[in-house]
Amino acid sequence: MSSASPASVLVVGAGPAGLVLALTLAKNGVSVRIIEKETQRRAGQRGAGIMSRSIELYNYLGVLPDISALAKPPPQMRKYKLPGGIEPLSTMHISPPETPTPACPYLNAAMLGQESVEAILRSHLEKLGVHVEDGTRLQTFDQHSDHVIAHTVKEDAGEEKDHDITCHWLVGTDGARGIVRKQLGLQFLDTPHEDLHFVTGDVVCKGLDGDYWHSWGNPSGNMVMMRPTEHDGVFSLMAGGHANPATLVSDRAELVKFVQRTTDRDDLEFGDIRSIYEYRPNVRMVDKFGEGRVFVAGDAAHVHSATGGQGLNSSIQDSFNLGWKLALVENGFAAPSLLATYSEERLPVIAAMLQRTTVLLKKTVSGSSDAWKRGAILKQLGVNCRWSSIVVDERSTRGDPDELMANAYGGGGGILCAGDRAPDAPGLVDAEGGTTTFFRLFGPTYHTVVFFAADIHRITELLGALAECPPKTVRAVLVLPQGHPGVSAEAVRGIDTVVKDQDGHAYTGYAVEGESPVTMVVRPDGIVGGIVLGAAGLRRYFGGVFGDA
Repeated sequence: MSSASPASVLVVGAGPAGLVLALTLAKNGVSVRIIEKETQRRAGQRGAGIMSRSIELYNYLGVLPDISALAKPPPQMRKYKLPGGIEPLSTMHISPPETPTPACPYLNAAMLGQESVEAILRSHLEKLGVHVEDGTRLQTFDQHSDHVIAHTVKEDAGEEKDHDITCHWLVGTDGARGIVRKQLGLQFLDTPHEDLHFVTGDVVCKGLDGDYWHSWGNPSGNMVMMRPTEHDGVFSLMAGGHANPATLVSDRAELVKFVQRTTDRDDLEFGDIRSIYEYRPNVRMVDKFGEGRVFVAGDAAHVHSATGGQGLNSSIQDSFNLGWKLALVENGFAAPSLLATYSEERLPVIAAMLQRTTVLLKKTVSGSSDAWKRGAILKQLGVNCRWSSIVVDERSTRGDPDELMANAYGGGGGILCAGDRAPDAPGLVDAEGGTTTFFRLFGPTYHTVVFFAADIHRITELLGALAECPPKTVRAVLVLPQGHPGVSAEAVRGIDTVVKDQDGHAYTGYAVEGESPVTMVVRPDGIVGGIVLGAAGLRRYFGGVFGDA
C-alpha cells in the first residue's frame, strides 16, 4: 500500500456537484483533490435542464461563456395524434421564454447535456492545476479529530493498487449509491415509486425535426419522448409502458421495435445508441448533510423525480453553499462551526424541492393537463435561506422559522430580505465613465459589501467595522444614487469600487429609499447575507461568519 500526497479537501465523485465544489475551492486557493471511480467519462444528457439560478452560479464561477456557447433554449413540446404519429395534437412551451429584467438577466432556462457540462467544468479545473483522478475508487475512510484518511483503490495499467489519501475534509458527491453517505450512517428516507419504470438514454435518429421535443402516448400506457440535444441528430429518449425495461436496455432491436410501435413511425431510422439505462423515480433525502469532517452533496444527499429539472440544479447549489464556507474554514478565516449552517440552510430547500417534483411526477403520470406547466418558481430564483442563523436583517422583521423554511422556494413576493438571492443591477457607472453590473462585481472568493449612501461621511463608522475583517475576504462597493455628482474610490478610504446608479436599478432592486445609508452584504454564493443599518449590524453579521477563527 502506498500513501498518496495529502490534500486539504478530498472530493469523491466527479459529477457536476463534485466538479463545482472542487472549482469553488480551487478558486479560493484551497488544495483539493477529486477522484472518480469510473475510468471512462459518462455519456448522455441526464440532468440537461439548467435553471436560471444555476446559470447565475456558472456566471460566478466564470464558466458561463463556455456553457452558453453550447446550450440551447428548451424546445417546445409537440404531442402527436395516434394512430399515425405524424399529425400534431398540441404544441406548447414548457417554460415560455421571458424578457430578462435588470434584476434577472438570466431569466430563461437552458438545455445542455451533463456530459458537456462536466467537460467544461473539468477544463476550468485543469486551468487551475486540478485534474480529476479517474479510475480511483473510495473503499472506506477513517475520521479523526483533525483529519480524515481515505482508503482508495487506483486502477493502473489493468492492476488495482491501494492508496491512502490524508485530507482535512472529505466530501461525498458520489451519487445515490455512493459509499460516503453509507459509511457516515446518515438516514436516507425513501419514498419509492415501484409502479414507475422507464428507459432513458441518448440515441441517433433520422426523420425527426430537431426543433421540437416530441411526445407520443402517455405514461399510463406506452410512452415515448424524444428531445433534441446540442449534438445534431442525437435525441434524448425516454420510453416506458408495457415492456420489460431490462430487455429494452439490453436488446437494441427490441428498443427500436418498441419506439416504432409506440410512435407508429416505422420511418424513423436509428443509429448509435450512445447511452441507455433503466430509470425508476425515487424520492429520498438525508437527515443531515454531514458528520464531523465528512459531508455529502448532490445525489449522495438527495434523489428525486426528474420532473421539473430540479435535481442537478439543486446539487450544484449544495456544492456552492458548502464551498465558500469550507474555504473560509480551511484558510483559517472562520471557525469550523460555520459548516453547521450547510445542513441548516440546505435541508429545507431540498425538502421543498422533493415535494414540488413529486407533485409534478404525480400530475405527469396521471395525464393531468397542467403537468407540463412548470411556472417561474422552478427557475429557483426564489430559493432562499431566510431562517439561517448567520443571516442578519435589520430592515425587516424576522418571521417564524418554521414558516420561513416552508417557503424555502420563495414565490411569496415582498421586499428583498437577508437570505434571498442577490439581484443584479446594470447601468452602474464608475468615475471614468465605464459601466458595470453587480454580477460583475460579485464573486465566489469574497463577500461584497455594498453601501447604498449619498453622503460618504455617513459610512465612516461602517468602514471601520469592515476593516476588522480578515484581509482579502471582503470587497467594498459604494453605490451613489442617481444625480449624485460622484466621488472617486481614492476619496473614500476602505472602498474598492465607487459607482453611480445611473439607471436607478440598484436602488430599486434592493428597495433602498431615503437618505439613510443601507448596507447589503452579498455572500460568495450570491445570497444576501446581511441587510444592516449601522456598524453594529455589520459586526454582528461578520461575527457570525468568521466567529473566533
